[in-house]
Amino acid sequence: MVTGSTRGAPAHGMAKFSIVTAVIACTLAFYGSMHAEKHIAGAPLREARGAAGLPAQPGSWVERQWVSGETSVFGERIDRKVLAATERSKIVNYTVQILAYVLPFVLGIGAAVAGGAAMRAIERTGGKFGGNSLAVFSMLIGGLAAVVAGCMMVSLYLWPRLPSFYTT
Repeated sequence: MVTGSTRGAPAHGMAKFSIVTAVIACTLAFYGSMHAEKHIAGAPLREARGAAGLPAQPGSWVERQWVSGETSVFGERIDRKVLAATERSKIVNYTVQILAYVLPFVLGIGAAVAGGAAMRAIERTGGKFGGNSLAVFSMLIGGLAAVVAGCMMVSLYLWPRLPSFYTT
């Protein structure tokens, strides 16, 4: 089937949905891989760092302004508030873990599949709809989010349960 140019054609709704889902998944995956350990009580990375896992004191002018704004809005650093909530409540602790590790994995796979479905739908319209780039990038970004979140889940939940001859 020969399709016409999609330049100027409106983006397909599925392509828009898939790219938004992919960006959300990637944001949550990066939060889980780089920042969630500061918020989850009993996290292995937090326990291994000890006092070094606490938020660093702001150094630059921008960091001091950010902390000042954060303190004026929330009353104290948000890292400390979330950590205190995860220490008090198992439900909050598990919710943060689900948001940081499980949800980006599921959303990333969903975004990649939705991007593929959007590509098929766009090709079937014969040039009526565009959004090929959105669909392709949603597959790439969703796949990245799923891989990052999957690696974090393996390293946090599976790796500690492996026999010692695998981990040395």
